[in-house]
Amino acid sequence: MLTRLALAFCLLGAVSASDAGGVAQPPSHPAIPVGGFPTGITLSRSTHTVYVGNGSQGTLSLIDGDTCNARDVRSCGRNRTAVTAGTDPIGIAVAESTHTVYVVNFSGTVAVVDGRSCDAAHSAGCQAALATVHVGVYPQFLAVDDRTHTVYVANGGSNTVSVIDGRRCNASSTVGCRRVRASVRVGPVPFTLAVNPVTSSVYVTDLGAHTVSVIDGRTCNAAVIRGCGRRPVEVDVGETPGGIAVNTRTNTVYVTGESSSDVSVIDGRGCNATASSGCRRRPVRVRAGAGARGIAVDEATDTVYVANTIANTVSVIDGSACNARVHAGCRRRPAVADVGLSPRRVAVDEATGTVYVTNAGSDSVTLLDGRTCNGRVHAGC
Repeated sequence: MLTRLALAFCLLGAVSASDAGGVAQPPSHPAIPVGGFPTGITLSRSTHTVYVGNGSQGTLSLIDGDTCNARDVRSCGRNRTAVTAGTDPIGIAVAESTHTVYVVNFSGTVAVVDGRSCDAAHSAGCQAALATVHVGVYPQFLAVDDRTHTVYVANGGSNTVSVIDGRRCNASSTVGCRRVRASVRVGPVPFTLAVNPVTSSVYVTDLGAHTVSVIDGRTCNAAVIRGCGRRPVEVDVGETPGGIAVNTRTNTVYVTGESSSDVSVIDGRGCNATASSGCRRRPVRVRAGAGARGIAVDEATDTVYVANTIANTVSVIDGSACNARVHAGCRRRPAVADVGLSPRRVAVDEATGTVYVTNAGSDSVTLLDGRTCNGRVHAGC
């Protein structure tokens, strides 16, 4: 009999073209080649570098966001690579304040990459020996709270979130990388995380319980750990919550349901680190595509992008009409953009209006033009 962890990972496994309903059509948007089985993706606003985790090669691909975006593809074929000091890099996050790139290796560590010497313009540090932090079993994704210099890591096999002190474990100082600052017990099979710095709340999807755990970032961070021992409040969001994103402007938390192919819309005003009354309410849900998983918010256009792993598409939701306060647009079927095979994660560069989508089945990253494909404008979708 499959364990709960194994079952959850099977649900989130690779998807073939036959699973998607036949042979997939070529994507209609520019796609750039990266390493094998790309999953995690993030970008650095300060260096305009897009980092992509190549699962089957244990490396990062580095894309120059200045010259490889929705309107300019000059450098899209010239991507740098970097080591990750582990196997199957999944989650990636950037701490802009310390120029540090944190990479989760499924093998049980978080690698610390110097973003000053390993970015789109510099490669000297891309092959350097990396400091690593040993975290829990089967770590998945992570999130950074730059205000408290804290890195939160979801450990799918330990049912915990590791708390790393980013003040002493970063590109300049690694003395704090020897051990995690604390561990937080959450629901079974924690997977993805998102931080709302406005409310000091850390939201964690629990695959095994179909819930989202809410950690109080005020009392559980790099400097203060007295609240890390408390059991977080939980929100029931439906089946297989595989992705999470926060719109800080509307205080809305969006959570994908892979099995239910939809997105739960949580009101962050009543469900956060200090207020939990809203956590007991069943969230409003909006339809997405088959296998809804990765998700990202473009706050500039108030658009929510959802990677549909089975459908090989991205759903484009109008966040201005579907958020914590307004639900009228949640009943509408979102616009859809075709991407590559088995899209996994999404990252948005608001500076260039580009949406980057990792395609695990195509070993590529699709570029969507967020200026012509967003919640209100669908011509470019």
